[in-house]
This record gives sequence, structure tokens and C-alpha cells, in this order.
Amino acid sequence: LEAVCNKTAIDLAGKMRCNFPAFNGNRLNLEKHVLKSLAEKEKFDDFITYITNPRTQTEAFIKAEVEKYIFKDHKDEAVNVLKTNIDDIKTRVGEALFTATKKVQTSKEGDTDMWLNEFSNVIKDELTFDNICSENFSDINNFEFLKEEIKKGFTSITEEMSSLSLDKLKDSRQKSDEILINQLCNCCWVKCPFCAAVCTNTIEDHSPDDHSAPFHQPRAVAGGKWRNTNEMCIDFCTTLVGSDLYFYLESSDRSVPYKNYRDGGPDFATWRITSDESKLAYWKWFVCHYKKELESHYKREFKGKGKIPDDWKTIKKDDINKQKKNLQ
Repeated sequence: LEAVCNKTAIDLAGKMRCNFPAFNGNRLNLEKHVLKSLAEKEKFDDFITYITNPRTQTEAFIKAEVEKYIFKDHKDEAVNVLKTNIDDIKTRVGEALFTATKKVQTSKEGDTDMWLNEFSNVIKDELTFDNICSENFSDINNFEFLKEEIKKGFTSITEEMSSLSLDKLKDSRQKSDEILINQLCNCCWVKCPFCAAVCTNTIEDHSPDDHSAPFHQPRAVAGGKWRNTNEMCIDFCTTLVGSDLYFYLESSDRSVPYKNYRDGGPDFATWRITSDESKLAYWKWFVCHYKKELESHYKREFKGKGKIPDDWKTIKKDDINKQKKNLQ
């Protein structure tokens, strides 16, 4: 049973990796779908989880999508994969019985040890001998009797396998969501020290290469504010690094020009932030949509230098989804 469930979990993970839009592209593609899901569900706490711990929220997204795929949207397909794997193992054991018996019958030195070794070798990729029968056959010399006992044990298992349901996959050692998380999440999760945008490098430790993100966010998304005020900073760090402004290191009076941000210390020195004006409408919509929640969460306000521009307030959810579709 464990062998069937493990194989089914692996097969379904493979299908989703190839065919499911969120999982069949690059790292940026996965992030795009995570952000799209967050916007659709509109749960502020999930956004905060993504901002503070993006990997946790991404893993939650993968688990939810796998659950929906296997147990709802593609349930019939998942059942067929399970049935196919059950049939394959039945066939494999039948072939093993035939192969082991034939070898013993045609060998001058054929005995029960040879039969057991041959049988175990044929099925070793799918299951172990102990999966089929737990009895000790070391004192049995008649391999025909041994074969019949194995058949009885396997018949009992096949009856149990025939009643297997998809719910059993939740208890198997191999799980589709964990397989996909292992494939998709073993990468870099370092956040921009200014805005908390996530590095999209697919290698976890990619030193000496810099961290980078194709799109950054308003500093307010991560609670950034102007020094000696309670006013949120709505500027994107990609704009700030091209300005003549300065930033102050946390708990310090030392100021650093944004243009020379790498001088701010190790957290800044390992980031490549290019000065440009490309700004995702997504985060402008987010700031407007969750203005009150962000002010309450960070105990800061969107006023003064942090006043939200009027044109940001015209952005609709449809607008951000259209822009997200064009990201590669």
C-alpha cells in the first residue's frame, strides 16, 4: 500500500510540475501566481506573511493548490493514476512469480533461496518482500509451496489495494505537495533590505552573484518611513537609488546616499538594485487597498511625504492581473 501511495504521489507531482501553470515555469512565474492568489483572496494577514516570510506563504500556496488539484479539480485524473499504479504493481508481482519460478525450474541448483532472491530482485523497485508476506520461510525447501504462500499474501494485499482511496495519499511517506515544495522552494529567499522584495535566484547560496529582483516595491510595503516622522515612504527603492536622497541605517545616525546603497553594510552590499522607473501596479493597488490595515499594522500613516498619489487610487484589480500576465 505504501509503495502504491508513494508512486502515485510522485506521479501526480510530476504531472503538476509539467502541466500546472503555477509550477511549470521559472521562479518569477511561481511568484506571479502566488501574488495573483493573494490578490484574489484579499486576506491581509496572508499578505503580511508573504512580506515577512515569503517562503512560508509560498509553501502554503503550493499545499493549497495541490490539495485542490488532487482532491477537487482533477480528482478523476488522480484516481486513474492511483488505479494504474495498483494495476502495475499487481502485474509486476505476477511477473516476479513467473520469472523466479522459471529460473529455479531451469537451474540445477534451484532452491527456495534462489527463488526468494530472484523474486525480491524483480520487485525491489516497487516494494519489498516483507511488504507482501512477513512470515519466515527460511526452513521451507519446497519452492512451489513457497510460491503459493506468497500468492496468498499478495492476494490479501491486492484486495486491500482495491479499496484504496485518494485520502490514503495524505498519510503516505511521499506527498505530492512536499515533493513540489522541495523542487520549487530550495532557492534564494533573501529580501531586499529596503522594500522586502524577494531575490528570485533559483540557487539558495549563489554567492558571489548578487541578490536581485526584477521588480521592487514601495518601501511602505515593508513598513518603511521617513526619518524622524511617522510618515510612510511610498517611493520604490529602484527610484530612490537613482536620487540624491540619503537613508539612515537602523538604530544609527549614520546616513548613506541611496546612490551608494552598497556602503550601508553586508545586507545592502550583496544586492543589485538598478535605478529605473518600472513599477508594478500591483503594489500601488495593494497600498491603496490596504491603507488602513498597513497604517494599523506598522503604526504609521500615509500622509505628508507618504501621501498616496491620486493616480494610484484609480488602479483596479483587473489592471494588476493584466500586468502580471505579461511578466516572464
